[in-house]
Amino acid sequence: MKKSILFLFFLSFSFSSFSQEKDRNKLYELYPNPAIDHINIKFKDINFIDNQSISVFSLIGNPLNIETERLEDNIIQISLREVNSGIYFLSIKNIITNEREILKFLKVN
Repeated sequence: MKKSILFLFFLSFSFSSFSQEKDRNKLYELYPNPAIDHINIKFKDINFIDNQSISVFSLIGNPLNIETERLEDNIIQISLREVNSGIYFLSIKNIITNEREILKFLKVN
């Protein structure tokens, strides 16, 4: 009984996490989700981007070596070409305040 309740909780958490709520007052936007070759992080404030540390982790918490490229003043692109299909976590940490937000995304082939 406990396993089925835990599974249902995880399942409902997973489905709700993939939808990006655009009406929330976020400082950035993650797209596309699900992703094939790359994900983009679009920051609303250009000054905010320089104070961020970006990391990607597997579902079990292992850090991934990622390549990032700054496409525009407010957009960072993360390459996923060397990453297998699956669920991953993107960590955005403010270096000054140590505040961290973790977003979930799906990599598909």
